[in-house]
Amino acid sequence: MELKRILARNARAANEKAIAQYGPDVLVISSSQVNGLTELIVAVDIPALTAEEAEPFLKTEFANASNKEPASKFDVLLGKTLEDNKRQARERQATQVAKPIIQVTAKAEPIKAKVATKPAAKAKATEAEQEIRDHEMVRGREIVELVREELASLRREFKLSQQMATWQGNMPLPPALSPLRDALNDAPIPVALRALLIDSIKDHDNMADAKLALQNQLSHAVEQEQLAMPSSGVHVLVGPSGAGKSLMVARLAQAASLAHGSEKVMVISYHDQRAGAWNQTQLLSAQSGVDCFRAINIGTLKLLLEEHASRRLILIDTSGVQMQERLTEIRGLQQNMGFHAVVPADASAATLRRLFENTDNTWSSLMLSKLDESNQPWALLQFLTEKTLPVSIASQGERTSDLVESVAMVDLVKRALDNLGVAENNSDAPAAQASALGALTVNKLQKIAAHYQTESTGLSHE
Repeated sequence: MELKRILARNARAANEKAIAQYGPDVLVISSSQVNGLTELIVAVDIPALTAEEAEPFLKTEFANASNKEPASKFDVLLGKTLEDNKRQARERQATQVAKPIIQVTAKAEPIKAKVATKPAAKAKATEAEQEIRDHEMVRGREIVELVREELASLRREFKLSQQMATWQGNMPLPPALSPLRDALNDAPIPVALRALLIDSIKDHDNMADAKLALQNQLSHAVEQEQLAMPSSGVHVLVGPSGAGKSLMVARLAQAASLAHGSEKVMVISYHDQRAGAWNQTQLLSAQSGVDCFRAINIGTLKLLLEEHASRRLILIDTSGVQMQERLTEIRGLQQNMGFHAVVPADASAATLRRLFENTDNTWSSLMLSKLDESNQPWALLQFLTEKTLPVSIASQGERTSDLVESVAMVDLVKRALDNLGVAENNSDAPAAQASALGALTVNKLQKIAAHYQTESTGLSHE
């Protein structure tokens, strides 16, 4: 084939020109603009050469072939090389057979040892791969079980909402509170908590008072005891996968290293088989300069605790897979430890139920993570209204320094209410403006009266 170039004023004219010159089967390779014209590159078939046209090329080929080395010399050289190779192979075989049998046996023993070593290494690798597969299988089963629990929870919520719909429909509410009621119904709030909130606003006739009543009631209901941040002893952090346990451990380690020195703090990763989990622990510990260790079984964990008993603070990071089994193993050591539940602020009701459904577990405190990501923490708020569990610390952001030591449940409640997306009713705007103007007027009058009030005149103002 041969490439041809066609120029025309536009693409249509260029295509027509190509078809006119080279036929309807012409192949267009590319199209572009050149100096305001359309350029087509087309491929054209080249006709085969006739015998007369090809004769000069055949003569040149024959002349080049005649200048090469004759084939007879090559055949002689090839035969000689093959004979030499056969002779050398026969000599090597004869030499090996003539060696004593004892030497052959002695050389065979190391070979057997090497062969025996390879299956052992292969067995180790197979065992590690099998352990990873088992871990992934268990994790997959737990994820499926968690999804089932979430679906069951949604079914229960749906049935309860159907039962509560009639009661809410018969409850008279002022027209100004209709947007707030609609926002509460649309938000992912558990049905029981939603009914309690709607019942608390029925006695108010404006949006501002209703919101203030919601905030006061929720803040009082979720109020928990505030504990200090763990700074000494052995503390175990437990929580579901993805709750932010490793990052919480790193934040606690950094805070303790700044207060007591990095040599007094230690981090232990216990039975975490996730890919990259140990590398993450090493990187996070390196940022604060604390020592980190890995315990793959309860025996190793016990030895590490006994060997480093002189440390001021030991933090144990656990795996989110088989959480209850790992927790039972650590409790079996019967040592003086603090157990802290780490949950994200936007955790679902099924996740909280899975973590706290076992009544045998005694928790030292609750640690909240991902405060900056929690726009709808309603499941956690309902849990805190039903349970009494001290809250120690919280975290937000991605840096290890983003640690909140004083956790105020009022802020969590305010964030949940602010994200309801309630459209303010315009009918309340004039009243609010009049109230603000009245307050400003009273303030100005008080300042003027205070300016002219003196002890000699005895003037006063109200």
